[in-house]
Parts: sequence; C-alpha cells; structure tokens
Amino acid sequence: MKTFLVSLHQRFKSLTKPVRVGIYLLTAYATYALLLGLIVPAIIQSQAPDMLSEQLGRKVQIAKVRINPFLLRTRISGFAIAEQDETTRFIQFDQLELEFSFWRTIRHLTPVIDHLDIQNPVVNVARLDITNGTPRFNFSDIQETLAKQASKAPQTEEPQPESTGIPGLIADRLSILQGQLHIRDQVTGTKLDYPALDIALNQMDTRAFTLSVPDNAETGAVLAEESNRYALSLTGADKGQLALSGQFQLQPLEVNGDLQLSGLTLPPFWPLAADMIPAQLTSGSLRFSTDYHLIQNDENIQVNTENGQFALTNLVFSADSEPKVALPELTVENISADTGSQKINLDSICLSGLTIDAAMDKNGTVDLQSLFTPVVSADKDVVPSQTNTDETVADDPQPEPWLISLNRFVMSDSDINLTEKLVSQGVHWRIYPLSLSTDRVLSDLSQPVDYQLSMNISSSENASPQQSRGAFSSNGQINADALAADGEIKLTALDLSQFQPYLKPYLNVELSSGGLSTEGAFSADSQGKATYQGRASVDNLLIKDGLEHEPLIKWKTMAMDSMQFDLQQQSLNIATIQLDEPYAKVLIAKDRRTNIGEIMARSDSSATNETEKTSNQTSDKPETDVQVADTAKGPAFDLDIGKIEVRNGSAYFADYSLTPNFASGIEDLQGYINHLSSDPATRAEVALQGKVDRYAPVTLSGEVNPLLTPPYLDLDFILDSAELTSVNPYSGTYVGYYIDKGQLSLDINYLLDNNQLKGSNHVVIDQLQLGKASESDLATSLPVSLAIALLQDTDGVIDLGVDVSGDLDSPDFSLGGIILKAIGNIITKAVTAPFSLLANLIGSDEELNLVQFDPGLAVLTPAEEARLRKLANALTKRPKLAVSVEGSVNPKEDSHALAEAQLQQKLLQLSGLSELPANLTASRIPATGPLATALEQLSVQELNLDITAERSKIEKQLQAETEEVTDIDLARITSVLHIGMYNQLLSAQEISPDSLGNLADARAKATKAFLVEGAQLDPGRIFILDSKTELKTDAAQALLTLDAK
Repeated sequence: MKTFLVSLHQRFKSLTKPVRVGIYLLTAYATYALLLGLIVPAIIQSQAPDMLSEQLGRKVQIAKVRINPFLLRTRISGFAIAEQDETTRFIQFDQLELEFSFWRTIRHLTPVIDHLDIQNPVVNVARLDITNGTPRFNFSDIQETLAKQASKAPQTEEPQPESTGIPGLIADRLSILQGQLHIRDQVTGTKLDYPALDIALNQMDTRAFTLSVPDNAETGAVLAEESNRYALSLTGADKGQLALSGQFQLQPLEVNGDLQLSGLTLPPFWPLAADMIPAQLTSGSLRFSTDYHLIQNDENIQVNTENGQFALTNLVFSADSEPKVALPELTVENISADTGSQKINLDSICLSGLTIDAAMDKNGTVDLQSLFTPVVSADKDVVPSQTNTDETVADDPQPEPWLISLNRFVMSDSDINLTEKLVSQGVHWRIYPLSLSTDRVLSDLSQPVDYQLSMNISSSENASPQQSRGAFSSNGQINADALAADGEIKLTALDLSQFQPYLKPYLNVELSSGGLSTEGAFSADSQGKATYQGRASVDNLLIKDGLEHEPLIKWKTMAMDSMQFDLQQQSLNIATIQLDEPYAKVLIAKDRRTNIGEIMARSDSSATNETEKTSNQTSDKPETDVQVADTAKGPAFDLDIGKIEVRNGSAYFADYSLTPNFASGIEDLQGYINHLSSDPATRAEVALQGKVDRYAPVTLSGEVNPLLTPPYLDLDFILDSAELTSVNPYSGTYVGYYIDKGQLSLDINYLLDNNQLKGSNHVVIDQLQLGKASESDLATSLPVSLAIALLQDTDGVIDLGVDVSGDLDSPDFSLGGIILKAIGNIITKAVTAPFSLLANLIGSDEELNLVQFDPGLAVLTPAEEARLRKLANALTKRPKLAVSVEGSVNPKEDSHALAEAQLQQKLLQLSGLSELPANLTASRIPATGPLATALEQLSVQELNLDITAERSKIEKQLQAETEEVTDIDLARITSVLHIGMYNQLLSAQEISPDSLGNLADARAKATKAFLVEGAQLDPGRIFILDSKTELKTDAAQALLTLDAK
C-alpha cells in the first residue's frame, strides 16, 4: 500500500503543472461537496434540534436537512416546535428552501438570495390566561427562556461600528406558501382559523429606490420600479380575506400599497369583547379597502390613505337570543387620512335599515344602555396616582386634535322600537321609517350643519305597531358650536289617542281619536331664545268621559293659523282659531255623579298621602322661601288671539238621575270672539248664536277678557221661546208637576269688573201650564200652582226682572247661588204674601186680604168696598187666581152687639113701635111711654123683677149717697132703674155659637156678593169657605185667600 502511494505521488509530481492545479481544484471541490452536501446536513439534522430545544425550552424536531452544494440550495423538511405539553405543535412547516446566488453576489458585491420559500407553515397562537392583568400566551415560556439565557451570557462592551446605512441584501423571492394561522383564546373561548396564508416579497433590494429618489442620493440614481413588491393574502375559515399588496423602499422608508379586507365575519371575534360589552354579536360582516402611503421624513413617519371604502353588513346584536340592534348595511365612502395634517375626510356615511329594539323599565333605565356600556373589571379599576398631576398636565403640551370632515351622512329606513314602562304599564313605541341626512359635518363643530329628518311615529299597548299614526319631518341648520338651531318642522296627523295610556293615571277620560298637525319654522339657542312661526290643527278630536263612556268633547277641526311663539318674550300670538263642529256634553249619571266631576282620576289613599306630603312640605318651608318664590316669578305670559271662529257647534246636557231622563242641547252654534288678549287695554268682542233643541234661538254677545287679573266681562245672553216641556224631568222631580205647555225666554246681562258682579236677569215664561202631579219626594213644598197664577198675567205671561250683585273675592260667592236665591225670593214672597204682590200690581200698599166689619154686622162699609174694588182690579190682571172667602168674628164684641140687637128687637116687638129710636142705648130709654113699658114688661118676664121693690131699692141707694136729706128726683130714679133693667136684660141674652157662625157666614157672602155684583168678577173665581163648622174668632172680618184655578 505504501509503495502504491509513493508511486502515485511520483506520478502526480511528474504531471505538468496545469494538470496538477486541476487535480488540486478537483480535490478541493470534491471535499467541499462532501462536507456541504453530506456531512454538514447530517450534523445540522442531528445537532440542531437539541440545540434549539435547549435555547427555546421546547422540543424541536427537524425531519430532514438537505444542502445542494452546487446550487447553494438548502432544504429543511419537517420542522416543528412543540407546545409545552409536547403533544401538540406550536410552529411547524413542511419545507423551507433557501437558494443563495453566488455569482450574483460576487457581481453586485451584495448578498443575493435567489429565493426563500417556506411551504405549508402552521402557526398556533393561544392566550392561556390573564394573571394580574398580564396576559400569558403559549409562547410566553419561550420568551422567558430566551431572556434568562440572555441574562446569563457575559456582557461585553464592544465598540459599535459607525452606521453606514441599511445593509445591502437582494432577494428575488421571499415567500410563505399555503400557510395556516390558528388563534385560540382560552380566556374567552375565541377560535380563529385562517387556513390560507400566502406572503410574497419579490425583487427585494434593501438599497433600491423604488418610490422616490432622495435629494442626497448618488448621482445617476434611478427608480427601480419593479423592485420591492410585496403581497399578503390571508383567508379565514369563513372565506373572509385580507389582502395587502404594494411596493416599498427602506431608505428613506416609504411604503405604498392597497389593503383589501372582504367578507370578514365578525361574530368569531366577539368573544374577545364579551367580557366588556354584555350584548352578543350574533351576525355581521366587515368589508374595507384603502390605498395607503407611508413615508419617513426626518424622524417622523407620515401616513396617508385615500380611496378608502368601509362597510358593515347584516350586523345583529342580541340579548337573551332576541335581536336588539340590527344594521343591514353601513357604508363609509371615499375615506382619506393624513397624519401630517391630522385630517380625516369621509365622503359619506350611509346607514340603511337600522333596527333598534329597546325597553325602558319603571326606573327609566333603557336596556340598551346596560347592554352596550363597557364593563370595567375590578382589576382595571385602578386609581392613578395624583402626585404632580397638575404639573404633568401643565408641562406636557396637548396634542393638536384631529379634524374629521364628513361631507354627507345618510340614515334611511331605520326602525326604532321602544317598550316604555316608566310612565305607562307598557307601551310599544315605533319610529319607522326614520331617515336622517346631513350635509358637511366637521368634528370641531366650527361650521353649521344642514340636516333633513323624517319619521313616522306609532304606538300600541299590545304589540309593536304596524301602521303609522303620525308623520314628522324637519329640515334646517344646527350650529353645535354656538348651541343654536333653526329650521322648519312638519307634523302630520299625529294620532293623539296613542297617548291615552299616559292620561289614564291622571284623567278619567278616553282619548278616542284626534290628529295633531303643525307646520312652521323654529329657531332656538342656548341663551334662552326659542321661537316658532307656523300653523297647527287638531282634527277629528273625540274625548269620551269615564263615567258613561260617551262623548265629552269633540270637534271636526280646530285650526290655528299664523302662530307666533317667542319663549324669551313670553308671548304667543295666533291670528285665527277656527273650530268646526265643536261639541261638548255634560252628563249626570243615575248616582248623581257628573262626567265633569269625574274627570280627575285619583285614589283616596294617594290623594291623602299627597295632601299630607304637601302639608308637611308647606309647614317645613320657611315663610321667606314662599316670598322669594313669589318674587322670582317671571314676566306674565302675553297671549293674543286675533279671532276665534265657531262653525256648526253644539252642546248636550243629559241628566240620568231623573225619571224620566232629561236631555237637551244647543245646536247650530255659530259666531266668533274677536281679539282675545292678555293686554289689559283690550276687550274681546263676543258674538255667538245657536238654537236650543233645534228651534229656540240663543245668542251671546258682548265683551270679555278672561285673561286679565281680575277678569272682565260684559255679556248679554238672550234665549227666545225655549220649550219648557223639555225640562219635564226637572219640573216633575223638583217642582212636583209635569209641564204640559210653556216657553221660556231669557234676556240676561252680566257685568264683571274688578271682581264686582252686577247682573240683570229678565225672565219671561209664556203660556205655562202644569200637568199632573209627580208625587216626587224631592218636590218643593211651596204652592207652585199659586205662584204661577200670581205671576202669570192676562196674556199667560210671567215676566220677572231679577237683579243680582256680588263680590267674587267673597269665599261664599256663587253665581248660580245668587241667581237662584234671587228668583227663589221672588217666588217665596209671591206665595207667602200674595196680596202684597197684587197690591203692587195696582200701585197700592193696602192689605187686600182682609175685609173689616162693624161688631155684630155683615154689612160692608164704603171703605171696605173701595178696598175690594182694588182687589178686583188686581185679580183682573191675574185671571188664573181664585179667591176664597171665610168669615170671622170677634166673640166678645160680636156677641155683645148681637145680644144688644136681640134685646132691642124684643123691646121693639113689645112696644108695638114701628122702629126704635136711633142710637138707642140703656141711658136713652124714655122715662115713660111704650118703650119704657116694654122694658119693664120684659124685665118682669125674663128677670122676674119686682118693679116696685127695685124702684124703692134704687131710691134708698140714691138717698144714701146724698149727704142732705132731700127728696130724690123721680126722673132720676126712673133713669137708673131703666139702665139697670136694660143692662140686666142685655146680660141675660143668650147668643149661641150658631149665631156667631151665621154672622161669619154672612160676612163671607157679603164679600163675595160685592166682588161679583159690585166689582164684576166672575163668580166662578170666588169661593165661600165654610165659616160655621170651624168658626174663626180672629176678628170681625172676612179673610181672603188666593188659590190657582
């Protein structure tokens, strides 16, 4: 063997020099190929996994390493870094191929890579947990291991070479092919899979000028327009794709390109925000594209974007599996941004079909507020230190704010739903379709914004409404910087009945229908200015009472033209208010409750509690507070209404508490009220006409100003020939009779000035005839028929004039009360003193109800005849009155007169005379003659007197009375005797009650006889009462009473 080698060496030496050099080169090349092609890959394949595992703290695998020493190509296959559990892989790829271009490197004197391709890489990234606010990932342990090893390495300070710029490197192709990226978040459960990841960097040259040539570039430098092109494509499992492409240069740094993000499904990302926002994103996709340009100027990097497009589609937020917010489409067009000028320009933002379903509870909390309010966890609630805060703020300059400019905002076909339970029991409100658009909007609010708004409004208590119940639109300008706005609004046919649930707790009425419309211009600012000019109307209003569920107030149209409202001036001017077919109803139910009295809905407990609360608050409040409140009142509100016009109005009154029920109404109400104003110098002219029960004209005219304090009015009310049969339920209940016939006319004037009321009531009742009695327990006890007969004249007319007055400041004042009291006084006076009323008719003040007689007589004196003639004249004016006459006696005087007449009659018979002397008395009996003889005979007959003995007795008495003894005159004795006998006979006369009764009866008959014969009254109107059975013993007279025929 040795010999062979020696021989070989000698042969080699014998070769020519060129051959020997060739052999040397061939041997070196073979050695190079052997080392690089076989030995080095084997060493790397066997040693690298262990070295990397030690460096990373993870198990590393390399399946195959191959190096082509001829092409300078290296391939690494089956590379993988395991997870900590070594059962799964963190990073892996099937193959990495790197090819180095030797000859081009020599030629350019710069490293040149032909290509670097990584095929089928798979990267698994996971967030494992959060500890003390710091997230931990599945690669955190690798970071910790590398940091620990770096800390153990010796620290040597080597001089830093002077920077010569970016090192040169040329690569024809750098790529990642068919890669996969898997992201897992074990904290939120998020799983994101991207099965297709491709990255390509072509014609890379770290020193090439691909986008611009700097000023300090070498002479002759040109643009390498095809160099440094990049592209990235990332496709998710949902087919959403992120694409980047463009061109860059590194010195100076400049990047140009475009970004395309399409079909990105958002719900997979939402668990990342689920712990911050309670709402659940159940649907939605995102689309975005833009062109961008990044450039480094000195030490600043400036980024510009343009032609940006952004879109969200089918976005749905849910709560408890119920959609709460849905947005079919949101687009942002032509987005551009510039970090240098700090400006963002948006051509338009368009929202289409936004749907919101919200609920407000009884505390006023809206569920969307809690669903979309970020939740701050406890570990994030860290209060920053306040040390030197003020100094820091003062020292650090505030960055200039960005300016965002939006040329146009459009929101169309939005649908806003709100279930409100704050005030009501649950009302579903819906605003649909809602459209809003604006012109240019600046983020600094330095320019006013023009807007256009339109919406339909509806509500329902049962479910979300499907039909519109009102439309609203507005356009104008908002100056947010000045906090001012002006524009025009239009509200069309807003259905007022949908507000019934809000009236129900307070008013016992049913708002059945009504459409509110208004159109005009408004202006407002933060200084308290608020004006509105326009018109308004309420059409087809119908309000039913809560008592009988019948119409309380209604009208066809109430139109207000030329409205001018000024909040700052506290004024409202309305040119015209026109009421078409207004109607009002007052109703009394069977239980005597009224629909007006039952309007306010309140419970006893709530009213009591409120009263106590108010009382406590009032008692606790110092008096000075009340005085301050009164002093702080603003200026009085000025109201001016040019004209209120009423067309085809009506009113209705019904009383169901009566049997039969009562109902009446005013129809065909027409007229106007001119210039109603709060100006004290103005008084409104009133002119209204109508008909009661369709045929009785009624008018109201005069002047009023109810807006003054105190109010003023001077009104005339005239009612002509209203049928009284309409009030039969009232007359039957309270008067005691039904009315068969009659008409009522009124002419009333009231003047109210400075709270002093003066009223003149002229009441005329024509042809009043009462019908049958009602036998009502509530009927008056006054003799109604008599009152009518007393007040009704020969034409069948009752004509009353009633003047009233009162002080409205008096706590006892009641207009109805003083009128009823005045009329009641007239009637009461008429029936309690009817003859005084009759006397007034003929201008007399005599008592016409008594006829005086002399004692014992039934003969009228001339004076009494004159009295009766006056009575007859008065009765002629009251043809429906009947007179009842009842005689009366004075028992003492009339008995004495009758006894004397009876005694004188006996004396006349016994004397045989044809007549007695005039004025015959006891002292005027003659001493002798027939009359003296008749007196003595009658004394003997009735008294059994002994005339001789009586004479002697008288003589002795007279003698005893005389001091001197002288003879007594015979004539004197006879006179005393006759007087005694006459008086004894007079006392002995028996007058029976029948005699007195006959006398009373005679007096009554004498009275009637004169009234009939002397005064020519109808005998059918004079009635003689029984004067004997129950003898009246008041006086020697005849008593007259009045009754209705």
